[in-house]
Amino acid sequence: MTDYALEIAHVPVQGKEDGLLKVRAGEFRAALAEPSLCALLSAELGGFSHTGEAECTLYGKPFFPRSPRAALKKGVAVVTPEGALAGDLSLTDHIRLLPGMLCGKKKARQKAETLCEAYGFSLDLAEPAGNLSAGDRFRGEILLALLRECRILVLCQPETALTPLELEALAAGLRKACKQGKTVLMLTCRLSAAALADACDALFPEPDDAPPERLDIAVGSVVLEARNLTGGELRDVSFEARAGEILAIAGLPDSGKQTLLDVLTGALPLSGGRLRLNGREINDYSVRERVRAGIACVPGAEENYGFPLENVSVGESMALRRYREPAFQESGFLRKREMTRYAEDTLAWLNIRRGEEETSENRRRCALNRETDGNFHALLILNPTAGLSEDQARDIWNRLITLRDERRAVVLLTADAREALLAGDRVLTLYQGEITGAFDPAVTTEKELGLYMTGRRQDGEERFDEE
Repeated sequence: MTDYALEIAHVPVQGKEDGLLKVRAGEFRAALAEPSLCALLSAELGGFSHTGEAECTLYGKPFFPRSPRAALKKGVAVVTPEGALAGDLSLTDHIRLLPGMLCGKKKARQKAETLCEAYGFSLDLAEPAGNLSAGDRFRGEILLALLRECRILVLCQPETALTPLELEALAAGLRKACKQGKTVLMLTCRLSAAALADACDALFPEPDDAPPERLDIAVGSVVLEARNLTGGELRDVSFEARAGEILAIAGLPDSGKQTLLDVLTGALPLSGGRLRLNGREINDYSVRERVRAGIACVPGAEENYGFPLENVSVGESMALRRYREPAFQESGFLRKREMTRYAEDTLAWLNIRRGEEETSENRRRCALNRETDGNFHALLILNPTAGLSEDQARDIWNRLITLRDERRAVVLLTADAREALLAGDRVLTLYQGEITGAFDPAVTTEKELGLYMTGRRQDGEERFDEE
């Protein structure tokens, strides 16, 4: 009998002849792959779809589940961030609906509590699933899979639903499950998540050009340095954006935020000053050269956040940052079918239904995902949550915080004082093209920040005190 619980051959990885993934029985293994490949493999293993691109073997026998039920009968459970929990039912109710689990609420809750205690889960079993956090819903799905006595547990991109601390706690629980005979495969695009497993396979395509270096950047080191920038409305603008930090620059409309974004990306030439990325001067770099050097940008509402582009398909819009890669072009001709497929996989990963990508919130999420799907040093983003409710905005803020925790430098240009204080680690105010103040969000009020945004307070004057 084979030592491997799960084998996946012919994994479609660009740049490699034949990707191969093997998971031993009782092993906690991670596969580091792009989001689209994570979605494809989880769909194949979970019986959600069957493309035939990958050849799966379960305990030495061919494995081609035609439905999620067929996969579960073979002992394979796939958990995705989207999940399948009914919003009005509690986890206890879901447990009672499991096949072979005909029991009262009390007994169902006892079984769940026993399992939660064994694996270190902390879940509210009585709360409707729709009221639970994304992390609790994800752990709830895992709990249901374990109660169904699955032998192989496949987790698709858990980092999108869990905070780093929650992910570490989950990894500790999964190791306990492996000691009791379970096999765990984690599909992830984050190196920090893959590092929590006992073993890891890298299924990333080999890059066409050398990617920007990221992992050797120390938290707090200067990534993007602007000194005395002058051009358009700007007058001697200086700041430093650091690794592992969100720098919020707050300014009202016509304060110069758009001009600053254009100068930083190279769309508007500088008439004076110096701009450096990781110590290298990039004043003379074109827009494309700055992108290759490691600058990512999500524009504002005037450009519909850069998604979708005018007279361009959704697939081409989504692949804009990567269209030069072999996956999307061959001999100078665009592979539009691959672009469409990539867009569909990304929309599914973002839990956006086809046809809903042009809503205000989803345009921003798509544009943000497009610009951050790859290697970069600094992200520039303009008014990312303007017009959204706080609940809608929170998803974007959480994404920016995740990028910060990955040691990226994030420059958030916003007209919302509350957003600047909630999301920023440091805050600068911009008025008529000048930096008018620097603030610590922990000790600054919205009212004080608003005064500096309107130019009523200047550096050197007495700080505002509401008392």
